Amino acid sequence: MPMPKRKPNYNPVSIMQELLTAVCDYYGEPVDDRKEENPDHVSLHDVAERFDITVMKARKLLITGGLYSTKISRRVQTLYAEGKTTAEMMQLTGLGRASINSYLPFMHIVYNLPDISIKAERQKQYRVRKRNATRSDAEKEEKLWQEMTYLQGCLFTTSKGLEFTYKIRGGEMFVIRKEKNITRATVMKAYRKVVELDGYVNGPKALGTSGASYLYPIFVKMGLIKTTGV
Repeated sequence: MPMPKRKPNYNPVSIMQELLTAVCDYYGEPVDDRKEENPDHVSLHDVAERFDITVMKARKLLITGGLYSTKISRRVQTLYAEGKTTAEMMQLTGLGRASINSYLPFMHIVYNLPDISIKAERQKQYRVRKRNATRSDAEKEEKLWQEMTYLQGCLFTTSKGLEFTYKIRGGEMFVIRKEKNITRATVMKAYRKVVELDGYVNGPKALGTSGASYLYPIFVKMGLIKTTGV
């Protein structure tokens, strides 16, 4: 008669899947060394510390989730795809066995890639909130347009439930949902109204500017407008 399992409900694959999802959610936007680096991005060490795991395991999880790509990770993965053994990859790259393993994805778990864009937007918006919380009023006004530029392309929803995105070109903001442009001066005017009301803005109309229905949800996501349920 076989010995009963000590933990009959223990499922290591399921547990690893949950960890992978949590790590990718925390990490946010993908990192690729072929693109410009975002200095505010969460680091591998941040991930390791947050989840009490090694940096190597953090890297392996993020590679599995499709969120981490560097010259060396692509090199190792190419060698693996060519059928090279671990010993051969060690010789060709100069890496140790553990490092080679950390640059390869887990083979028994997968990540739901379509969710990445949504999670990246949440992480992006969180960083904007965090930065705004540590600035003086003068700095916030000076940096507001930069933050608006940083958030372009994210999905927002008006108070009437209409979804939209926007792009920044020069000194204007262009709403993608319809042919609507809002000048930088108008954005600043709306922002000063938010400051005047100490963040307690009772709906878009209270901003008193054109394009308020679009600026309101953006300001909410940036943490400038204080409202419940956001």
